[in-house]
Amino acid sequence: MKITRLFILFSIPWLAAACATVKQEGPAVPAPGPKISRAKDALKRKTPKFNAPQTLGGLIASDSWTVYPEKQQEEFKGHVSYDNGIYTFRADYALSDRAKSTFSAAGNIYIKQAEKNGPLYEVKADDGRYNYKTGKGRLSARKNRFVYLTYQDAQGTATHAQARKAEFDTNTKTYRLYQDVTITRPTPAGTATVTAERVLARQNDQYAVLEGGVKLSTPQYTMTADTLVMDGKNNKSYAFGSRTLLQGKTEEGQFAVIADRAEAENETRLLSLKGKVQGWLVSDEINKAEINDKF
Repeated sequence: MKITRLFILFSIPWLAAACATVKQEGPAVPAPGPKISRAKDALKRKTPKFNAPQTLGGLIASDSWTVYPEKQQEEFKGHVSYDNGIYTFRADYALSDRAKSTFSAAGNIYIKQAEKNGPLYEVKADDGRYNYKTGKGRLSARKNRFVYLTYQDAQGTATHAQARKAEFDTNTKTYRLYQDVTITRPTPAGTATVTAERVLARQNDQYAVLEGGVKLSTPQYTMTADTLVMDGKNNKSYAFGSRTLLQGKTEEGQFAVIADRAEAENETRLLSLKGKVQGWLVSDEINKAEINDKF
């Protein structure tokens, strides 16, 4: 099973590269005298304390924009937004800190990346921070709220996820979701939903681990376990912990089974149960048999 990318990159690509320098036009200044010219030449030979930062004010719209040159910071307040047709960003507040190589946002954060004929990534959160030097970032939700994440492939198939907190590393393409995690994804048989307390996904390895009260629900069956591992490179998934329970309905009838471990081939869907396997199967034919009327 190929692990689909759950996160839009909070590392807004234009942040580091598409910056504009603010230029203010004023009245013409008279040519400096000899003493001033010598002083200016002396200053040029000195090493400046810091390089004046480029600004994002020409790109990001907001109600209020404040620049702190000595801190190399820009602060945006109220209806903060950016939209170039591919990348969309909105928030109530944002802070660019070039000294720390970070971009932070807060309040009704919305981020979307939608390239023509390509996938769509979408994020909603209350607080976010990204270090564009290390590639690491985080998203979080305030009390009783969630971080919402959407990935939609070029064919229009969408995977949705929600959690209280998310962390990511855009260099290693590693993603983590924490607390009350729910992921939904369409399948040929219907919508599949999985819940857990923690999720670790390594996109490059096509590998994901879901832990803590894991429950996988499909129209055909439900499965509960402590841990669910999806190994896309080896085309396998397996669940274990707290006596994995699998129950549902097939063409043969209703079933329920518990085991120490359940393994599945992702493509063939061949299921193997291992370790103290116990269960039952009741077919519709048995339920409708005349002998049942005698009891």
